[in-house]
Amino acid sequence: MTTYTGHRVEDHEDFILEQLLPLIVDHAGASDTPTEVVAFAVLLTLATVLQARGLGRDVLVRAIDAARLPTHEALEGLQ
Repeated sequence: MTTYTGHRVEDHEDFILEQLLPLIVDHAGASDTPTEVVAFAVLLTLATVLQARGLGRDVLVRAIDAARLPTHEALEGLQ
């Protein structure tokens, strides 16, 4: 996969929180589907696109593992 030097995941936080997640939640509500099912479908679709562009499965798995929230010290609602 091409290395995207100079680009950071964090630079897209506003887009993700203000546009993408609301679209997922709205679609889930409109289709009477649990939000996590829609989110998982989006994840699988994006992972497929990334793999087709050359991103290895091992990189995807490491990224998912690195993104885990530490739930032990998280607010009760997140645990």
